[in-house]
Amino acid sequence: MNTKLNRRSVLAGALGAPFLAGMAPGAQADEYSGLTDLDLSDDEMLHYFIKLRSSLDDRVTMGWVDAVNYAFVDGVTYPLYRLLSTTIRQMRKVDDSLYKSVSLEVAMYMDIETGELLDKLTMPITGNVVDVPLYRAGPSHMDMTIRADETTEFTMEDETVEGESFFVSGQAESKRFISLPQRRGDDFYIRQDISARVFPPGQQAPSFFYREWTINQGSWKALADPSVISANVDVAYIANTAFRPWMQMGDTPGHTVQNGRGGKAESPDGLPVELLRLVKLHHPDLIEDPRGVLAGEAA
Repeated sequence: MNTKLNRRSVLAGALGAPFLAGMAPGAQADEYSGLTDLDLSDDEMLHYFIKLRSSLDDRVTMGWVDAVNYAFVDGVTYPLYRLLSTTIRQMRKVDDSLYKSVSLEVAMYMDIETGELLDKLTMPITGNVVDVPLYRAGPSHMDMTIRADETTEFTMEDETVEGESFFVSGQAESKRFISLPQRRGDDFYIRQDISARVFPPGQQAPSFFYREWTINQGSWKALADPSVISANVDVAYIANTAFRPWMQMGDTPGHTVQNGRGGKAESPDGLPVELLRLVKLHHPDLIEDPRGVLAGEAA
């Protein structure tokens, strides 16, 4: 692959370029003359991406995100909650173009001001006071490839605790792709785009949609070292999502937007302190036997 973006377009479209490229406030653009596109094959991009976000072998890793979520209605943003989540994941390599992934995600919704775990939330526009559920979805299975464009049966409602609070079943049109590998010194960047729209039977409008962008940053030296199976990663994260059923927004136009940062832990002790505390409290099996949970064998 050989992308043809110039430096100005890359910086303008890189989802918060100051963070992604290490730019300090007030830094001059000419400091970025070393940020260059890399000519990598699809298999090379997948290799580096798996190494950053998970592992080349079958060890269990724990990706995490710390983000803020807003309702976005008629161009106005309304703060909703802080999101702390972790996804435990295990990979199996089939060949250079395909890895099989099994994962389980949990998410905690926190008060933005106090940091307390929410059990009630007053929604904007409607004024509804709603119950805030804990989110736990999986184990879920996915083919990890450089790109995918598929229509499948949407099974997340069945794979999620209190799934009807989060999803509606139907046909899912989904796309995923990994792209734009770049390097500046030892800093390596690669992007992942994910989108999904779910259509219940007989409906023209989606009942659920999700759109995610991440920029994943790691050490080029670590990625190029064949003895390193799982490299450290910093993740910049942005997503747009339909209002979930538990939010009781009815026909209110709009959706949620969220942004934050993340990383990866090789063990539970590597998670952010508050996220680790909440996972221990509400999902102790993920700490005690994550491999067994993914295999469906945990007690």
